[in-house]
Amino acid sequence: MPGVVVVFEVLSPTTGRTDRIVKLREYAAVPMIRRYVILESMSIGLTVMERQAAEETWRATSLMTGEDILQMPEIGIEVPVAEFYEGVEFSDALTEAASAG
Repeated sequence: MPGVVVVFEVLSPTTGRTDRIVKLREYAAVPMIRRYVILESMSIGLTVMERQAAEETWRATSLMTGEDILQMPEIGIEVPVAEFYEGVEFSDALTEAASAG
């Protein structure tokens, strides 16, 4: 993955464990990756894993509202969380289950 500094994953009900554990370890082994962004698919929410250097451990941040801003200084942009979910409609049952669990 030469040149890759930011990686995005969209969770599905069946990939959550893999994306949060297995892929996190795999991406940590790639020195150039500075930010790993996991997008929830059942409700609005991002988990942002970031580090300044390859030898650092990941620092986790959660962005849980559409008003939050994903800052990616590595590539010089900021994106409102709401933009990732523009046009997406969540089922009320799924949203309630996600917030209850």
